[in-house]
Amino acid sequence: MKADLIAREPQRLQKWQAAGLYQKIQVARAGAPKFVLHDGPPFANGDVHVGTALNKILKDIIVKYQTLRGFNAPYVPGWDCHGLPIEYGVWRAFERKRRRFSRGLTYSQRILKIL
Repeated sequence: MKADLIAREPQRLQKWQAAGLYQKIQVARAGAPKFVLHDGPPFANGDVHVGTALNKILKDIIVKYQTLRGFNAPYVPGWDCHGLPIEYGVWRAFERKRRRFSRGLTYSQRILKIL
């Protein structure tokens, strides 16, 4: 059996899109009680790691399970990290500025200059 994933993936995606299964499920569940689980960014505040994959897999399983239970559970991309990317970006910018600002100073001199 030949895997040939890279060559066959576009064909598989095309077949899934042509079938329109997701749209059919959403139409069938239109009047059902709603279940929404916002799927946040994959790695908003760090590098990709095995926990990133686990997070995506678990969220996918939960949404599919709720769909099978009869809920209207659409895939909703969201921002579930409560501002952390912005805070992290500001912290990194401040850290770069602090390093440049405090070269060659003692710890107490650095603290006094930052304050």
